[in-house]
Amino acid sequence: MGGKREEASGATQAKGMLRQQMARKRAELSVSERRARSAAAVKQLLGLAPLAAKRTIMAFYPFRDEIDIRPFLDAARQRGQEVWLPLTEPAARRIHPYVYSGRDCLRPGAYGIWEPDPDRAPKADPARLEAVVVPGLAFDRCGGRLGYGGGYYDRFFAALAKRPLLVGFAFSVQLVDAVPRESHDITLDYLVTEQGMLGPFAK
Repeated sequence: MGGKREEASGATQAKGMLRQQMARKRAELSVSERRARSAAAVKQLLGLAPLAAKRTIMAFYPFRDEIDIRPFLDAARQRGQEVWLPLTEPAARRIHPYVYSGRDCLRPGAYGIWEPDPDRAPKADPARLEAVVVPGLAFDRCGGRLGYGGGYYDRFFAALAKRPLLVGFAFSVQLVDAVPRESHDITLDYLVTEQGMLGPFAK
């Protein structure tokens, strides 16, 4: 039992160090670099056939120096897909999906992230969810993902009756050899960066 605790503690420490390292690396990209890389990555994401085939997609709204996914949100809606964004419930560390219809349905929420305003965005039914474009700090070539440490996405995925298609979306500088993994960590299906697509990954 002690060995398992030490192993979990070691993974937690490794994750913390990698989060700091990758946050610095991403922040070092200039505004113009982020803009150009984001635009190239969005083209790659729009070209991912398994994602294009889905009718409902939960994505995210960019925060600070995250990759700018906003053009994808608009393009996906224009091609007939229903796009959802998560509303954060910090007290329970949970997210709840709402239908995205444009910037007008958003408000500044937890951590300063723009998220759906329940008064202006309809709540989405998680049972209908077919794909999720997932943010993160670091990703590897085996479908591993390192999030921000709150466990929001892990809890959300664990509560779903059916697993959706999971696509990581990030800058190529966020790609590492191996992300520290724990038993509750879910493997992605694909990773998309400005340099192209990786996957499908074995689960």
